[in-house]
Amino acid sequence: MPPFAALLATATIVTLMFSLGLGLKDYPFVLLRDRPAFLWRVVLATCFLVPLAGLALVLLPLQGLLSRPAWVAIALMLACPSAPLILFRVRSSGGTAELAARLQIPAALLAIVSIPLLAMLFKACAGLNGWEVNGWDIRPLAVAAQVLKVQVLPVLAGVLLAQWRPALARRCSAVLGKLATLMLAALLMALLVMSAAKLWPFLQQNLLGLAAMALLSVLSLAIGYALAGRDPLERRTVGLVTGMRNTGLAADLALTHAPSNVLPELIPGILGYVLITVIVSTMFLSWQKRELAT
Repeated sequence: MPPFAALLATATIVTLMFSLGLGLKDYPFVLLRDRPAFLWRVVLATCFLVPLAGLALVLLPLQGLLSRPAWVAIALMLACPSAPLILFRVRSSGGTAELAARLQIPAALLAIVSIPLLAMLFKACAGLNGWEVNGWDIRPLAVAAQVLKVQVLPVLAGVLLAQWRPALARRCSAVLGKLATLMLAALLMALLVMSAAKLWPFLQQNLLGLAAMALLSVLSLAIGYALAGRDPLERRTVGLVTGMRNTGLAADLALTHAPSNVLPELIPGILGYVLITVIVSTMFLSWQKRELAT
């Protein structure tokens, strides 16, 4: 695969996470101080409960029916929490973007541990079906270092700059947020171009996989919605936090660790999951608007 794709994926997720850190106001870990039970409930759900529930309820029961690219793409997306672009979705839907940001920072920190552990678990489960996993050189320390580099350090740098120079951080946050959105669009377009010849056949040949992606998107949203509490805006926000996965990080991990002969089939699976998530989350927000109106 062209080196620019991996470079663009890394640059995109670094910019996204840095802009996320810049956007926080005041004390960045206020939830840990004021609402620790709520914080841990949501963060553990998005980092561990969502992927483990997806594995137990969908991936393992359908393992013999799903194609290998669909199965692996789903597992990769489930393993990657903390999607920075959720802030824009939350703002446009009337949710609480500040709450979403404060939930995503500890999720990004916990991802240093959760992603390597889940990568080993998913790889072991793939072997249960007799699938060859040779070439997937998933070393926990290497994955943890990659997550630290592209996700944790940028968001902490943004937080520190926001505390040190709040006025500068506010100015940069809006600009970098828009830039990050454009970069993610460019990344998705690059992935689309890379897999254009295989995308439509993948969608046609993996209808069950698409149905599994839709089921998992609904399940992820439902977990966050149920754990949020009684406040309707918090239920909406937390549902999106657990339901939307980090596409940029998933693409970065795929481009770094997936064997070159697997990538052409894996990338359409990631794009398919993104499409399904957008559709399901849009339906969720539409339902929420009707619920709030009644």
